[in-house]
Amino acid sequence: MEVSDQTKLSIRIVDETVKDRLREVFEDLEHRLGIEGFGVVLYSVLMELIGNAVKANLKRAFFRKHEYSLEDPESYERGLEAFKKNYREIRKEEYVRALEELELVVTVETDLDNDRFLAFVENNTIMLAEEEGRLRTKLAGAMNSDELAEFYLNYGDDMEGGGIGLAMIVFLIREIGFNPGNFRVFHRNGKTIARLEFPLHANYVPIRERQAAGLDYPFMMVRQFLDLLIRMVR
Repeated sequence: MEVSDQTKLSIRIVDETVKDRLREVFEDLEHRLGIEGFGVVLYSVLMELIGNAVKANLKRAFFRKHEYSLEDPESYERGLEAFKKNYREIRKEEYVRALEELELVVTVETDLDNDRFLAFVENNTIMLAEEEGRLRTKLAGAMNSDELAEFYLNYGDDMEGGGIGLAMIVFLIREIGFNPGNFRVFHRNGKTIARLEFPLHANYVPIRERQAAGLDYPFMMVRQFLDLLIRMVR
């Protein structure tokens, strides 16, 4: 059966409309692919990534409103403490104007074909060096941990959630039988991008493996075309 589908959703604030739309997309995807639990895992993972991206943007709006600096270390620490302390009381709707003025938006895109499913969560700002350093440490720790408790014991802290969300993403992907190593976070064209990749065909080569091997895009297009011809002949 040929499957092909793409969706795109732009988000400033996570509300029930956003949640319902994502549930609908992933419930339909699970039904079409016949992979039990796939839709629930994708929804949970995407909501965590979206929530992190929106929170990062709210932090920038909070810093701007209260005149904290992202560049000055002392001001940043004070601003971060204030943001953490007040986060649950922040009326996110009040910050929509600031987010619009800063032109901060999170975009979710999904791309499905016979060979793989891709999901991208893009934030049109890049992480600060401190933010990226913490993320890399937490992600590596999650990859090297067998259980959530082990991760928290070795890598948890009191900074912006302790990294539990990242560990949860890794463990959920692993739980449904996919390689969490195909979950990547990187910068491109002034954006921070989280990419989820789920191979659906035995001959599919994940993006990171193609890049590591130095295989260019045209070569892979030819390979995929040949794979398609082989399947048609069979």
